[in-house]
Amino acid sequence: MKSKKNPFLFILILMMTLTALCGAVQSETAFANDSFKYTVSEGDCLWLVANKFGVTVDALKSANNLSSDFLHIGQSLIIPGSANPSPAPAVQAGTPSEYTVVHGDCLWTIAIKFGTSIEAIKSVNSLSSDTLFAGQKLKIPGANYQPVSRGAVSRPAPQTASSQKGELVSWALINDIFPIGATATLRDVRTGREFQIYHLFGTNHADCEPLTASDSQVMKECFGGQWSWDRRPGLLLIDGRAIACSMAGMPHGTSQNIYGNDFDGHFDLHFLNSRTHGTNRVDPGHQAAIQEAAAS
Repeated sequence: MKSKKNPFLFILILMMTLTALCGAVQSETAFANDSFKYTVSEGDCLWLVANKFGVTVDALKSANNLSSDFLHIGQSLIIPGSANPSPAPAVQAGTPSEYTVVHGDCLWTIAIKFGTSIEAIKSVNSLSSDTLFAGQKLKIPGANYQPVSRGAVSRPAPQTASSQKGELVSWALINDIFPIGATATLRDVRTGREFQIYHLFGTNHADCEPLTASDSQVMKECFGGQWSWDRRPGLLLIDGRAIACSMAGMPHGTSQNIYGNDFDGHFDLHFLNSRTHGTNRVDPGHQAAIQEAAAS
């Protein structure tokens, strides 16, 4: 006896198949109208990719169903929204225009955007600090603008070859290169000055201490003679390598292993993809300084 095929079962299976196919197509085309794919290259992190294409990190993670901020070389990312940012307005040499600082900006990213230099922006705005705040109005000088010479406060020439570029190394690898309890040399990229540091601890980034009072003095001078939360590009010199990093010049915390170094607590040293302890997020200012160190 032949069994009768149930037409309702056939229709149900057909509907389920079509739904699955539509879902698969939607996952590929949900962001297809004004988006494109980008292949992750060495040195990329979510913040840098988002900043490059004028989108937010959250939008990038949502478009790609990412539960983590970690990327790998060769990974394909969907860039959602209006992915191609408008070009920066042309700025004629010697004729400053005005720019309003937005969240995530730092002097380095603004200088790159407008094809000028950090020194030129600081000079034309009479800035004594690298710290910016959202809503702040900045004059943007032309690319050929020459900063005003300020005599005694001009930066000394680097002590070593300025052509040395920083190596971009992900934070996940740093503890193997610069383990807790180790010492290394830290070079301030903008002045070329160097001092010795000690790796105290750190899970999201390296918490460090200047090794001696003399090292603390050099570090303080790199920050203009006063401790500051400003981010400064640096090179971690260890075992023949120069690793791009970013230091914040503010002693904080109660943990320290070194005493008598005129530095109470420790300071933050960030690397590619490292995070802050407070927010557990990648800090745009530190990542921009790291990229500056890599390009120096």
